[in-house]
Amino acid sequence: MQYADALRYLDEHSSYERTGRVESPSTSNIEKLLDAIGNPQHSYRSIHITGTNGKGSTAQIITRLLMAHGLRVGTYSSPHINRINDRICINGEPIDDDEFGRQIGAIADLEILLAIRPSFFEIMTAAMFRWFADSAVDV
Repeated sequence: MQYADALRYLDEHSSYERTGRVESPSTSNIEKLLDAIGNPQHSYRSIHITGTNGKGSTAQIITRLLMAHGLRVGTYSSPHINRINDRICINGEPIDDDEFGRQIGAIADLEILLAIRPSFFEIMTAAMFRWFADSAVDV
């Protein structure tokens, strides 16, 4: 999938960031997507940062510390500041347009196969997990 097509595809899916509402909260779609791509989230260690303020700064500090110890580090954050690619980074570098299109396209293909309608966040999250596994991140 081309980058512009990936952006259009994502724009067609519900985004709780835009609407502020979760219509029917469930983990069913993300579980089906992750199962279909081999549960890539289990192929590397993860640090999950939660809270109200400072998550982005904390993530950047942790990323830099781990990189200083020679680890390959994937970072996923939202919202993005400039481009959607900024949400998914390895060693501080955003996913490039071609790879973004490839990863979103792989998830889009599964939507039809699995007969589900994932949200914007679920698509982005599955694509991120897949790219991090494909790229052999350490954390």
